[in-house]
Amino acid sequence: MATQPTTIPKLYIGMDIHKKSWSVHMRTDISDHKTLTIPSSCEVLYDYVDKHFRGHEVSLTYEAGCCGFSASRYFLNLGWNVLVVNPADVPRMDKQNYQKTDKIDCRNLAKQLHTGHLKGIYIPDEAQDFLKSLLRQRAETSKQLRAIKSNIKGLLLYHGIEIPKEFDSPNWTKAFLEWLQNINWQHATGLSNPS
Repeated sequence: MATQPTTIPKLYIGMDIHKKSWSVHMRTDISDHKTLTIPSSCEVLYDYVDKHFRGHEVSLTYEAGCCGFSASRYFLNLGWNVLVVNPADVPRMDKQNYQKTDKIDCRNLAKQLHTGHLKGIYIPDEAQDFLKSLLRQRAETSKQLRAIKSNIKGLLLYHGIEIPKEFDSPNWTKAFLEWLQNINWQHATGLSNPS
């Protein structure tokens, strides 16, 4: 008489993701499997898991960072359990303060995922992610614009050029821009468009 398994086997994956490669550690509910480095491709990881762990309930985690949430959404669509974690919230062994490698990091993530010590952050859908990126980009561009304007005013002050009172405000009018372009510099190096 054949025996039937009573529980679904589980696979825990910890990933340290970068632009060109991912360090991936896999462990099942009974033992460590292996650590491998793969190209930064969701399909490559899926193919490996499908080949070696078909029928397992898959849980995956990685630290939030420059690579965003596209990988998490891909794996969520496969039916995997996915946690994206704040790097500061990951419990670390003392040796990780002195010895930091991708292999150690992904192994620790898989271990913490298996023991249930990780708390994930919110994973936005694609539309929310694009909106957030747009708002961040707008805020960053506005910040850079303010810095450039401040630098220009600082340069004028440094060279003793007084801004007329009607133009001395945070808002730059068309008239102020025309005034800037018509400043009579004494030397050619001061010109923005030397002829």
